[in-house]
Amino acid sequence: MGKSIGMDYAPLAAALAGRLRDRGTPEHIATLFARVPRHRFLPDVVWTEDRARIDRTEDPRTWLRTAYTDQALTTQRDDGRDGGMGLPTSSSSAPSVMARMLTAARIEPDQRVLEIGTGTGFNAALLSELLGARNVATVEIDETLAETARTSLYAAGYTPDVIVGDGERVEANAPAYHRIIATCTVARVPWSWLDQVRGRGRIVTPWSPSPGAPGGVLAQLDTHGRGLAEGRFEGSLAFMWARGQRRTGQRAPDAHAGPDHVETVDGDPRTDFLDGERALILSLLVPGWFHGMRVEPGAQEPHVWAASARCSSWARWHSDGRVEQAGARRLADEFAAGMSWWGARGGPGVDRFGLTVDRENARQTVWLDDPQHALWSTHRQIT
Repeated sequence: MGKSIGMDYAPLAAALAGRLRDRGTPEHIATLFARVPRHRFLPDVVWTEDRARIDRTEDPRTWLRTAYTDQALTTQRDDGRDGGMGLPTSSSSAPSVMARMLTAARIEPDQRVLEIGTGTGFNAALLSELLGARNVATVEIDETLAETARTSLYAAGYTPDVIVGDGERVEANAPAYHRIIATCTVARVPWSWLDQVRGRGRIVTPWSPSPGAPGGVLAQLDTHGRGLAEGRFEGSLAFMWARGQRRTGQRAPDAHAGPDHVETVDGDPRTDFLDGERALILSLLVPGWFHGMRVEPGAQEPHVWAASARCSSWARWHSDGRVEQAGARRLADEFAAGMSWWGARGGPGVDRFGLTVDRENARQTVWLDDPQHALWSTHRQIT
């Protein structure tokens, strides 16, 4: 059963597992990628990270080799609708990223794991190989994707519980789990996840302060009872957003809007935004904003803009040194103060920051080094 294309996938899978070992993946995780055939969980058409379209029916050998490369492969665009803009809405994550998340989860024998975001079903297959399918449940909001994944899983010999539903709203009467692994980015860690983790469990999820913020991180949150989860970030990580938390209702500032305040600084003030790691640090230091780039008529280089997620304030940074801002919230000043504070502390990396999710007090808090050194909190409604 499965996709038969006249080539032996085993050497390709073994080579992929070897590359993961070479990068430091633990043996018990790396070997999963040799045992579980990734190509059985891919559709006939995928798009590579450089947007190349690979069609199994046109070039089966390239398609199979691509399946065992260490890259994310887009498997759905525009939520499966025809005539869209070609925006990726589901993918098979890069194997090294999957291995990193499985390692971060610190899964132990006989534990029960809930996956949020089934996608192709490949990660659920890896978990089933590791723990046995009886200990794995996976939730997918897209009914078509869920059915395709279920078919692929069963064809490959894995029978985890595949649930069609919103992973942000896991039913409270569902079985308790020791681990939750999310394959989508969230800004608000759902309260229901805290309800579903048994005792001192762990939630592993891509996290970003808000949609439109630069990049994201891998949060590894240890739970303490049913109301508290906290832990450090394990480096940068960008995933597609959970459908219920995609950026909505947020618009770039009017290109013709005039600033309230203008100053000129030495050098290129866009530098912090154009450096991916520093931009990510900015998102951890300053809450509640989203950003983008725009080219003004006659300009040779684009400017960077940022807008507040909670009011109409905005700022623009130009290559010629101009910094413009408008509104009650002085975003440019907040960013400058944040970077000054960060530099004074030696420029701590992402892995020194962490997150606390506190249901009792209805807030999420970002901190540096330990929860006692809070940077900022977001208050949330308890539903």
